[in-house]
Amino acid sequence: MKWGIWTSLIGVLCVVMAARAARADDVRNVKRGEPVPEYRLAALGGQVIDSAALKGKVVVLVYLSAEQKSSELAAAETQEIALRYADQPVQFVHVTADVVHRAYFERLRADKAISIPLALDPARELYSRLGLIVFPTTIVSDREGKLLQVISTRGPDYAHVLDVYVRHALGMIDDAGMKDALTARTAQDRSPQSLASRHRAAARLLRDKGLNESAEEELKSALKLDPQSRDVQLDLADLYLRMGRFDDAGKLLEGVLAVDSRHHRARLLKGIAAFRLGNLDEAEKILTEVLVLNPDPARTHYYLGLICERKGEKDKAIEHYREALGRVLSEPGLTQAPASQP
Repeated sequence: MKWGIWTSLIGVLCVVMAARAARADDVRNVKRGEPVPEYRLAALGGQVIDSAALKGKVVVLVYLSAEQKSSELAAAETQEIALRYADQPVQFVHVTADVVHRAYFERLRADKAISIPLALDPARELYSRLGLIVFPTTIVSDREGKLLQVISTRGPDYAHVLDVYVRHALGMIDDAGMKDALTARTAQDRSPQSLASRHRAAARLLRDKGLNESAEEELKSALKLDPQSRDVQLDLADLYLRMGRFDDAGKLLEGVLAVDSRHHRARLLKGIAAFRLGNLDEAEKILTEVLVLNPDPARTHYYLGLICERKGEKDKAIEHYREALGRVLSEPGLTQAPASQP
């Protein structure tokens, strides 16, 4: 009964979050048609983002949180949309108050090739004036600086909805065209693949809370909807490894590798499975090969460190641990051996 309650709560949460993405009044202090508060913020890289200088352009302001998956996805997706409208009078701006996480944002922007400026709001002044509720929040304002649309959080239809809002703000489609585009997408979002992705998202939340059995049920539901999805199969295999169900994980991994023997993530998980079963030489061989393929270098280095530690190769283990830590924290010097003391 306990697991059923949790699953129901997560389902309700997902529905609420998806519904909120279509509402236009999810900032407390500004209503549609009202001017967005002015701001003048320093940006990562040294430039200054001044709202007064953006008059005459449609502005898409995306307020992000550090170390939040939905903010990472929103940042990457807005970059793709910004490139799509590079020749149009529209300015995309990312904003964050999490200035202590500068290294995190620098790494994210490099990894995702994000060129949209990141403005810093260290005192949360803009955050307070807008009356933000959740992260990420995306605000679309017209060429006069008045609020047109708000997307609260980042749902599976985020990129499509934002693209429609941008086209509407630029005058490429009228109100009826915007409504038709959003309605058509709603029907598409009921596709088996879309529904499966929502079960995957719910499974991640449950797994992160330690509710592995409920996460398993969500992934099994996703697999029924999209039985050919390698992502779902590998999510379930990864979960089984965490639960110590190595035979179940192995069957899923072999199924994926039978179709694609070089699948990066499947080989990574196979190497982890070999380590967990005590087959250190096999695990080291697989993970060393995977490291070249580079699907998840931090995790791969971590397990190679564990293998070397088990084998008594402490210096090699330290090198791998340092590499793993350096990739997670992106701090200078972590991937280099410390200088010797005189």
